[in-house]
Amino acid sequence: RPGLGALLRHRRQLLHRGGARRRASRCCLGCLGIDYDGTHSAQTDMSVAYSLEEYVAAVVAGVGRVCDRKGVQHPVICSESGRAVVSHHSVLIFEAFSATAPASNMMDPATAYLLDELTDDCRSDYRNLMVSAVRGDFDTYGLYADQLKRHCAEQFKEGVLGLEHLAAVDGLCEIVARGMGAAEGPRRYHINLSVFTSLPDMWAIEQLFPIIPIQRLQERPAVDGVLSDLTCDSDGKVDQFIGGRSSLPLHELPTHGTRGYYLGMFLGGAYQEALGGLHNLFGGPSVVRVSQSDGPHCERGFMVWSREDKSISCSKSSHGVQVEVWFGQVLQVWD
Repeated sequence: RPGLGALLRHRRQLLHRGGARRRASRCCLGCLGIDYDGTHSAQTDMSVAYSLEEYVAAVVAGVGRVCDRKGVQHPVICSESGRAVVSHHSVLIFEAFSATAPASNMMDPATAYLLDELTDDCRSDYRNLMVSAVRGDFDTYGLYADQLKRHCAEQFKEGVLGLEHLAAVDGLCEIVARGMGAAEGPRRYHINLSVFTSLPDMWAIEQLFPIIPIQRLQERPAVDGVLSDLTCDSDGKVDQFIGGRSSLPLHELPTHGTRGYYLGMFLGGAYQEALGGLHNLFGGPSVVRVSQSDGPHCERGFMVWSREDKSISCSKSSHGVQVEVWFGQVLQVWD
């Protein structure tokens, strides 16, 4: 409110000096926030500590006080709060079609065979790691685990070890850590989505949007998961959620392929799709428009009707940016 008052006083002084005393003058304001996390708190950037009524009262009262003090007629007040106006108008629905398997506490023969192929210095770290684990010394185990991974990564760059050896070492360290009582990390759910196309603010400015499952609501979620999209970008993931969580409570995926597992992202409004454009040439989601209209045959005073617009395919996206024809043919096969 102090900032609003100072801004209005400065604006009124400029208008008064210029002789602008007509009622037709406009006072344009914005900055209406959105309660993304539902806390109604000023302690986080994802919420607001005021209601719409309080916002309007503060703005109108502030304008009135400044105008009365300066003897200027009250203006017509216009509020440009685009995000707040359109944030509730849409829901992004997407499918999680696969997930990483639950972690195993047993080492498979293939992993043991790859560990036997490590170089002498890596195998020395391996032995020291296991000795620390047997003693229950978690701190020393962590040091040898980091050292083992670092040595293996260096030898991978030199061409001595392969990618499968790095995977075997990571698997070994996870199994040993869980055996020592470390909590299992979140599982990765693969979603039919491009974060850069549909959720660009999540990546660019770390904006958080409410994301929840929209089915199986009668079942308690039993899995902590993070979301990973289908693009080749390593940043195409969602691992920060409302409430400061680094994982999202989810359900186990269906074991048969006839049913999907769908989640919804809320309060995205109109800006996410407009900002994302055709990043990754991934196309975009299909759009279902739901409208409300009054009429004599409408039940309870309104009628809902919907219309579906098919998504832009990958091949159309490539043609839109003049990609070569042969590449478009490959994408047609993908579509």
